[in-house]
Amino acid sequence: MAQIYPTIQPDSISFDLGGLNVTDEPTLTGGTVRFRHSTKENNHQVTLNYENLTEDELLQIRNHYKDAAGSHYHFTVSPLVWGNSDVVPSTSLYRYASTPEEEHFGVYHRVSVSLVVLVGIDLNYKMIGEGATLGAEESVESFALSGIAPFILNGDYANPTLDPTLILKAGGASS
Repeated sequence: MAQIYPTIQPDSISFDLGGLNVTDEPTLTGGTVRFRHSTKENNHQVTLNYENLTEDELLQIRNHYKDAAGSHYHFTVSPLVWGNSDVVPSTSLYRYASTPEEEHFGVYHRVSVSLVVLVGIDLNYKMIGEGATLGAEESVESFALSGIAPFILNGDYANPTLDPTLILKAGGASS
């Protein structure tokens, strides 16, 4: 799994800082009603544009994309990539928004990389199976749950005296 994005400074960076988590719902009387679901912004994206990369630098990015299983795994990006800018919190995690685009010009390469920013949210999912044998507790890190809380775990189990437990912990400021 890809842990940290290659520390290659891009020639230009484009930030799309998303927007508030708001939905519009039509009404029968005209106009729309807006629902604000949280105080957090979402849909952050960053595009890193590289000019004149060497073959070795291109391979670092290409191999990182493969190690991240495309857009599947999340990873961190060193502040050195941003020139130590604080536009994105240093605790953020990232995923690839799409496959890096490459153009080849002899021995040099132009690459554009689009990343989705999971801004400063450290999600920790822990499933606990009560009455299980030792070692059954498993810590899982995933971003499979997406939407509006609360998330409900419907568990079907043979012994109704046991209560399946799902603990969802979202770090950062509460919304």
